[in-house]
Amino acid sequence: MTSTSQLCQSDIFKKRSELLNRDARAVLSYERARAIGLALGITLHDTLHLTQNFWAIHTDPVMVLDGAASTLLTIQYNLVAGTLAKYAATTRPDLVSLVEDILRWDVIGQFCLTELGRGLDIFRMRTSATLLPTGQFDLHTPSPSDAKFMPPTIPVKGLPCVAVVFAQLLLPPRGGSSPVNHTLTSFNHVRLPPSALLGDLTKSNTMHRDFMSSIWRVAVGSLALSSLAIPYLQVGSFVAARYFQRRHVTSLQGNPLPIISYRTQQLPLLHAIAQAFVLRALYKWAIEQFMDKNLDVRVRHGIAACCKAVMVQHAQVANYVLSERLGAQGLFEYNQLSNFYSEMRGVSIAEGDILGLSMRLVADTLAQTYKLPPSTHPDGPLAMHEISLFDEATETVSSSSDFTQAFMQYVQPRCQLMVESMGHRMACDAAVDQEVSQCLVDLYIINAIKTDAAWYVEHGVFTRKAIVHMEDAALSAALPRLEEWLTAMEVEPYVSSPVISDKRWEEFSKMLPVYRSPQAQVLAARL
Repeated sequence: MTSTSQLCQSDIFKKRSELLNRDARAVLSYERARAIGLALGITLHDTLHLTQNFWAIHTDPVMVLDGAASTLLTIQYNLVAGTLAKYAATTRPDLVSLVEDILRWDVIGQFCLTELGRGLDIFRMRTSATLLPTGQFDLHTPSPSDAKFMPPTIPVKGLPCVAVVFAQLLLPPRGGSSPVNHTLTSFNHVRLPPSALLGDLTKSNTMHRDFMSSIWRVAVGSLALSSLAIPYLQVGSFVAARYFQRRHVTSLQGNPLPIISYRTQQLPLLHAIAQAFVLRALYKWAIEQFMDKNLDVRVRHGIAACCKAVMVQHAQVANYVLSERLGAQGLFEYNQLSNFYSEMRGVSIAEGDILGLSMRLVADTLAQTYKLPPSTHPDGPLAMHEISLFDEATETVSSSSDFTQAFMQYVQPRCQLMVESMGHRMACDAAVDQEVSQCLVDLYIINAIKTDAAWYVEHGVFTRKAIVHMEDAALSAALPRLEEWLTAMEVEPYVSSPVISDKRWEEFSKMLPVYRSPQAQVLAARL
């Protein structure tokens, strides 16, 4: 059990946020983010050196209790504290106290990078910082479309707020020389002291490389934030399992039968559980690769992109299907699953849109700019699938007289599928190498196969009938151990959904507002 489990019983987490107004929910999310951060005890050393304590933040089940709080937490600790810590440890020791204030939540930190009119095309940003003769800087937003979008810079509870703002540095002529309260942030010739500049004024000869280095915490966030899929899968599957066990229907024989008896409930549930265990193995392996400084930084970023693609893919499918299997109950926010889906949509875009990351990774792979680590089980079906997709793409662009046109016309629409195939293979390899239970690995493999079943049938690897029977065999092996899997995930303290038991539902119903008709009360009295 993690150190945050006690938070679940605290007043700020026992509040039903869905019953509050928007402003109150925003304030509550800040309070929860602060409570989580302080409970985790992250230090400057952790965020600077990416220790295990740092990587464990996003897989802590407490993160699923409030999506806004988890967003604020990752901005605070990764993007802001992480960026400033790099300078504090080298050229700007004066920033140490600010970083420590941010880690203690005495100061709120924001990260202003993307602009409304440019989105992912951040290298063309238009926010400007002009050096003045006094040594100060004039920070300015030239037009409405240049506003920073969508860091939550609205003041909260009187706490001071600082932001890492990315802008074009303009030098004068000289001789020889993101409910989260998301916002649009503009600057109208804001005067900043010389110390506001991170880095130096010297014009770089490798501008793009240096710019990417300055936003390196985005790549860290791409991997760390995506790992939220793990506790989402864990808590989502726990809620679904308990509801499936509790909810009964009348069988053909006229007897009450729990709906977990049906394959329609068992399949999505056990697939989600299998993915939770396999993705945890993938995350452990990916961290080791990401922290290996002997690897090309582009390879490390490529691994993060593959992880993000499959983590978001699995979580979103599970969130939707399990929510649907809850029937009408799945529509309501208090049961967590529908909210998980919305939160993961934000994760899919934050710290690098999956589609954009996929296109870049596939283009680099086809151009042989660098190579990601090969499979440790190259004879497996997922490895065969991955290799084939890239061979097909290579043949397509190589046989064309116009590489760019062929890539954009035939390969680009399939880039995300290709990156997902790499991620599936990496996840399977990690699970096998870390000895995850075979029945869970088998379920994971079957699920990955089903995402592109046509390829396996087309190449004679499996028939459709064989895939169905393989899935049934894996499910039959895993289902008797359901309670074992649920217990091993250790997430029950973090489940706030009232549908998991009759007792929870009774307690929840007592919290709801009650509306009575005065006339009905008078009539009852007369009767």
